This record gives sequence, structure tokens and C-alpha cells, in this order.
Amino acid sequence: MSSQSFEAPTLEALSELLPAYEFTAFIAQGGMGAVYKAKQRALDRDVAVKVLPRELGDDPDFRQSFETEAKAMGRLNHPNLIGVYDFGAIDGMLYIVMEYVNGKSLYHSAYNMAVDPEQAAAIVKGICDGLAHAHENGVIHRDIKPANILLNEKIIPKIGDFGLARPHWAEGPGLIMGTPGYTAPEIYDNPEHSDRRTDIFAVGVILYELMTGQRPEETSDLPSAIVNCDKRLDAIFQKATDINPDRRYATAEEMSLDLATWANKEPEGTPLRTMQKPPVRRQQVGAAPIAHTAPRRRPGPAPVVVQQRRKKNETDWGMLQHILIVIVVLIAVYFLWKKFDEVKKEKNAPPPAKEEQVDPAPGGKTPPAPAPAAGTPPTPAPKPGESPAPATPPKE
Repeated sequence: MSSQSFEAPTLEALSELLPAYEFTAFIAQGGMGAVYKAKQRALDRDVAVKVLPRELGDDPDFRQSFETEAKAMGRLNHPNLIGVYDFGAIDGMLYIVMEYVNGKSLYHSAYNMAVDPEQAAAIVKGICDGLAHAHENGVIHRDIKPANILLNEKIIPKIGDFGLARPHWAEGPGLIMGTPGYTAPEIYDNPEHSDRRTDIFAVGVILYELMTGQRPEETSDLPSAIVNCDKRLDAIFQKATDINPDRRYATAEEMSLDLATWANKEPEGTPLRTMQKPPVRRQQVGAAPIAHTAPRRRPGPAPVVVQQRRKKNETDWGMLQHILIVIVVLIAVYFLWKKFDEVKKEKNAPPPAKEEQVDPAPGGKTPPAPAPAAGTPPTPAPKPGESPAPATPPKE
């Protein structure tokens, strides 16, 4: 069914058919219905209402599958899943009331662009967490792709549009395939073989597409050869998309744990970091559909060995600061010790010798030298350059 064959109801018509909701905007339209933004009057909250074409509502098998799916989704409650609040039928058209997500789809946010590997891993981890919750409650999505994943204002992925989803115990043929390029190869041979591992295959394709900006094909290189990312992400991608379902991750939780171990957690609200798409040929929008042939993949990938990622060439400013503080303290101690040593030497040095002085005579005059004794010849004055002659003792 094409989008042109479905005439979406107007906002005024829906407001009359569903008076409990105030329809405020038209969001999008596709072959499986139209989506509107509305306000639930009783709870004063924004919701998204999806209305399906009358042709689907007239099909008893589809109607039963739709009701079963809506009830199953209504029991789920997870931050990575779009919540389902209500469902029903109006004027022959099935409708479903869901949580309103203020954001764009992953397809419109990152199409044809390579996302930073750490953030790509964080987004895919959130997808795995939401799927793990759905799988634990018996719901298989069957159509995982970027267009069915919304990113809110904090770049948190939320899985929606379980249009092909149905509980694993549901009876009847149901809808067979998802979207070419994201469908596991075993589905082409056995359309009723959808299980957890078929959803995991599609998640592995999304991981590759986010990192490289293109979907993997038969002859595609591994992500590390295209964008020079960590080769451990190659191993996670290969395990998720192995052609043999038994060699894939058994649960979405296992894949989430490997991604969490590898990547540093991205803070919520970080803007989507994208890089220019590598110059690799890919199918253009509107081109002929990809042939439904099972993609050939490298058999038997090596086991995933995930270690904590360490950042290279990063200066440890904290350690450098501690080293500088220690150097400054040592210099200060050295100068203090030197000053203390100088003061100690000054205190221990002997006092200088005092010169003996002759007390002056009374009146401040120096007493005259004693006169020589009578009969003692005077001592001749020494000639220049000669030592004075010794004094002759007086005769008795």
C-alpha cells in the first residue's frame, strides 16, 4: 500500500471523532497510516496518534494482530521504547495513542553521515536495551531500522512503530518481512522464523551504518577500514550480523554489555557529532529496491574481546600539578635550611679580641716618658733605614 493511496483525515475531522484529544499538528504520513500530534485533555499531556487506513481495519486478521500488538506494547515500560497509551477504531480506521517524542528519527538525523564511534555505540546500546525489554516480554519487533527509531532532545533512542511486531505466541500468518538491507538472511528462506536474533541482525546493520554512513553489502569493508575506528567494533558488528543465527548474540542484552564495556558513556544531551560521509558508492534514494538475496558475510568471526578503551596522547594535568607542587616545596625547604644555617654560624662565632688602652692622666693628657738617669748618655737617633740601638742600662 503506497502513501498516495491513503487519504489522511484532517485535524478537524479527528477532533470530532476523538473528542478526548485536541489535535494540534500533522506529523507525517506513510503507507501504513498517518501520525498526528495531539493533547490529551484529561491528563493535559502531549501524545502522538497514529491512524491506519480503512483497508487495514477491514481485514479481520490484521485487526486481531493489531489489537494483540497494542495490548502487548501497552504492558511495556522502558525509557528506550515509545509508550503505548490507548488504541481503538473510529469510522472504520484503527488508531493507536502513543508517547509523543520531541525529536527526529535516527534516519533523518544521521542519514548519509558517519557518526562518532563512541556516540554510535551509545545510541546502539540504547536500542539494545529497549529491545531486550521487549524480548523479555515476548515481543519481537520484526522491522528494526533507523526510520523506526526516534531521538529525543537528549539524543536518547526510543524504538517505535511496531507495525510489524507481534507476540511470539500470536497465531496466524502475520506480516512476513521487514525492510531490505536490515532483514536477516534466514527470513528470506523461512519468513516465519523471526525471533530475537533477527532483531539483533538489524541492530548490527544500524551500528555499521552509523559508523560509516552506509549500509553493509556483500563486498563491504569492515568499519575500521573505512573510518579507522577501533577494530573491536568490527568484532561486535560481525557477531551481530553473522549469517548463521546460532553464532550471533543470543540476546540484545549481551550485545549491550559488550558495547557498554567498550565505550565510554556519552553524557545525555550531547549534540549528535557527525563526520562527512566517506567517498563510497551507495544506493541512492528512489533507486530500484535491493534484490532480496541473503547477504554473504565472513563466516566464523573471532570471538569478541572487549576491553576498556583508553584515550591516547592525553596529558595527565593532575599528576603534573602534583609534581610542580612538590618541586616548589623542596625549593622553599632548601632556602629555609640555608638561612637557618647562616644564623646558626653567626651565633657560634667567637667574639672579636679587645685592644688594651692606657688610662689617660688626669686632665686628659698623656704622661711624659721618664727622664733618663744622671750620667747616662743620650741615645743617638737612628739613621734612616737602621734599627734603633738598644738602650744601655744605667751604671750603678
